Amino acid sequence: MDKLTKYRDWIQQVLEKYSQVKPANGEIEVYKFFDHQDDHYQVFPAGWNQYRRVFGLLIHIDIIDDKIWIQYDGFAVG
Repeated sequence: MDKLTKYRDWIQQVLEKYSQVKPANGEIEVYKFFDHQDDHYQVFPAGWNQYRRVFGLLIHIDIIDDKIWIQYDGFAVG
């Protein structure tokens, strides 16, 4: 298995776990997006919490020049 395939598999495994975390309030689904062709990977919630629309990026990872780039991590503390 080449390095790029290992990276893709690893990212998908990690994001699958992130996508299992369900918000406590509202009618919100957590979606995962895996673009293996262009190497973009995301997890994001979408739905409604009472009358408020919920949509936002939780995590965005890219593979650029054989390196993993965490573009955004909304789970970060601090």
